[in-house]
Amino acid sequence: MRRTALPRTLARGLVSACAATALVVTSLAVAPAATAATTGTDTFERSVASGWGPSIDGRSWSTTAPSSTSVAGGSARVSSDPGTQTTQTLSGGMPQDATLSALLWPESRTATGNGPTISLVARSEGKTSYQARVRFGTSGVNLWLSRMDTRGAESVLASSKPIASIAAGQKVRAELSVSGQSPVVLKARVWIDGAAQPTSWQQTISDSSDARVRAAGSAAVSTHLSSGSPAMAVRVDDVTLLAATAASTPTPEPTATATPTPTPTPTAQPGSTTAGATAGSAAVGSTRYTVPAGAIYAAAKGTRTGAGTANNPYGSAAYAVEKAPNGSTIVLRGGTYRESVYIGFNRKLTIQSYPGEAVWFDGSSPVSGWTKSGSTWIANWNHSFDRRVSFNANLDETARFTDSRNPLAGYPEQVWIDGEPLRQVGSATQVTSGTFFADTSAKRLVIGSDPSGRRVEASTLTRAIQVQGAGTTLRGFGVQRYATTLNMMGTVTAEVDNITLENLVVRDNATIGIYAWNDNQTLKKLTVTGNGMLGIGANGTHNLRITNSVVSGNNAQAFKPAPVSGGMKLSGIDKGLVSGNVVANNDSAGVWFDVSSYDLIVTGNRVTGNSTTGVQVEISEKAIIADNYISGNDIGLQISNSGSVQVWNNAIDGVKRALSFTHDSRRQEVSSLASKIPWVMKNITLRNNAISYSAGGSCPMLTQDYSQKMYGNDFGISLDGNVYHRATASAPSNFACWANGTAGTRSFKTLEDFSRFTGNDQRSALWMGNPIFASDLKVVSAVLTAPKATTYGLPSDVATAIGQKAGATRVGPFTTPAK
Repeated sequence: MRRTALPRTLARGLVSACAATALVVTSLAVAPAATAATTGTDTFERSVASGWGPSIDGRSWSTTAPSSTSVAGGSARVSSDPGTQTTQTLSGGMPQDATLSALLWPESRTATGNGPTISLVARSEGKTSYQARVRFGTSGVNLWLSRMDTRGAESVLASSKPIASIAAGQKVRAELSVSGQSPVVLKARVWIDGAAQPTSWQQTISDSSDARVRAAGSAAVSTHLSSGSPAMAVRVDDVTLLAATAASTPTPEPTATATPTPTPTPTAQPGSTTAGATAGSAAVGSTRYTVPAGAIYAAAKGTRTGAGTANNPYGSAAYAVEKAPNGSTIVLRGGTYRESVYIGFNRKLTIQSYPGEAVWFDGSSPVSGWTKSGSTWIANWNHSFDRRVSFNANLDETARFTDSRNPLAGYPEQVWIDGEPLRQVGSATQVTSGTFFADTSAKRLVIGSDPSGRRVEASTLTRAIQVQGAGTTLRGFGVQRYATTLNMMGTVTAEVDNITLENLVVRDNATIGIYAWNDNQTLKKLTVTGNGMLGIGANGTHNLRITNSVVSGNNAQAFKPAPVSGGMKLSGIDKGLVSGNVVANNDSAGVWFDVSSYDLIVTGNRVTGNSTTGVQVEISEKAIIADNYISGNDIGLQISNSGSVQVWNNAIDGVKRALSFTHDSRRQEVSSLASKIPWVMKNITLRNNAISYSAGGSCPMLTQDYSQKMYGNDFGISLDGNVYHRATASAPSNFACWANGTAGTRSFKTLEDFSRFTGNDQRSALWMGNPIFASDLKVVSAVLTAPKATTYGLPSDVATAIGQKAGATRVGPFTTPAK
């Protein structure tokens, strides 16, 4: 329904000159040193059957998907099939310094997959742009600030979840501000329509990289629907483009000086909050590693030529690796390396990008020679990949890993048009716009979108970099679009001891992005996103460190949640550290330790929006889970058949369940590990956590024995000093559900009933009504200053793990969320 007034965020300070002419901003809350003029606005008061038509100020919208876009009912509409994307561009360009805003909403809630994303696009010029990407997931709304480079490749500059939950039918306001050239300053925020506009920007980034976008370009709105979500439509309204213009600062009228209010003495809070980690790889092309004397050089020529010198580099990375002596540093000049690299045994190498140059390993190749056939286009394509799904190259276990959500998930073929992925279908007759069919018998590709004047690329290589040289380091480049089959383990594999992966972007590969085994593996400052099955996997590793990385949007092909998919799946780990990471919006688990992992530390992470569990410890032993923000996952924290787990000072919620403790009949299968890691629930401690219950669901905290033999108090769980939150006394309907032998579970309506029966949470407290987590996931100040619960001092091992003093007390995390 059309509103007669301008949106609240724009109406403040606007003066109307006439119905169809410019509006002038006289004051904006976040831009006191400038004024702004409306250079484009559209309230979509028209009907258009195909496309978005002309805007009300005389401009026009162009679209990449006319048949999927329309205008009716006072708003613009985009209907999307899974895995498809559209872009609608406003004609006439945009000012270099401007704010783009809009009202956004999906027509239906996201039930599965990562849902729809609507992006406000600024400085769009060819493939380059800045984008504020607003994703409507299964819970809440996520916000990304991204930069698209000259190849259309995305670098995520910031990410957060400003809206923890959103009701069906609610709409959100979004704003993107871009200004300057050196640096480019980006700001973004979102809020629920009708609520007060945030007084400050939720994300602010200064982009000084060589890849920053300087040209004014155009304004646009783009959409994308997760391949794991069903077809749905989104709506866009109230699009307004405000140009910031320089203005002299007016002399303010004098105001009376009020008697100052004395500054109150702050309440002491032992262990004050410290800044969280900054996670993710540096943008590809922005790293500047020192080039040592005697370095070997390579260029992206695809040849076996050259001498490896700065003036005459080797013609490929693989050739440079073949020629380099043990202990060498190989410096890659900027470009696209369409190749596979093998680093053999007894070859310790460092491979890095040349300072300030963008290096990509790309498993795809351009496809040309298209011929129109009815409503499709066909090109010759002579590539065949193993479509069997199994870690064993001799087996086909497709049914174990895939289901009806995407029966073709295990097919490694991938196709992009102008950087946008097409969705694979099973026959030529099923091909429609935004889809493709890999006809291996006829050696052809069939696509449903017109390739005329556009760049079409398809995966032709299976593996990027296989490391079997102990002590090797890879750093400062990107890896994308390889048709990696599951039995290859990963697009990048660290297969021997002492491998370091640093400042790598690994994205959009067919199955697993990175996989590691053997000992002393270091994975730091990585961005691992959009991979078909799993972001990062590891098995049988002693001393595994995964730190300060972004692992997001993986399981893009919607494999089953089990046995493996999602963000991280780490099995058989002996001494593992997962710290300072952002693990978000993976379709399945976020961080999952499994199968006899031991001595684990999970600290300082932000784990949000994953479709099954946020953090899961299964059939393992001895773990510290502390100082994390675990929010918006279907289940926040799950511990299964594991013992000696300490859960301290986390912020935890869950769409269905905040806490889950499960047990079954599995027992340790390796006799030598039976006493060390027995696969039995025992010695589970939860202290000083802030735990928020979703209003929905019936068992926000659950202990469950699938064999129906054990009772909740048999699990060895000790809870105390925690702060719980529920919306009302009956939302959710229970406080906890406790295993109850053959009767299944016993429910408790209140904290008091639960405490009396189980002996747990004697010093804990319940907050009711207003949320205890702010939009940035931090525990609200009212809870921090007067938690009602009596907290415990940190034990020395937990204090050491999170960098605090032993004995420090606090509710919830000590650090701010990783970003």
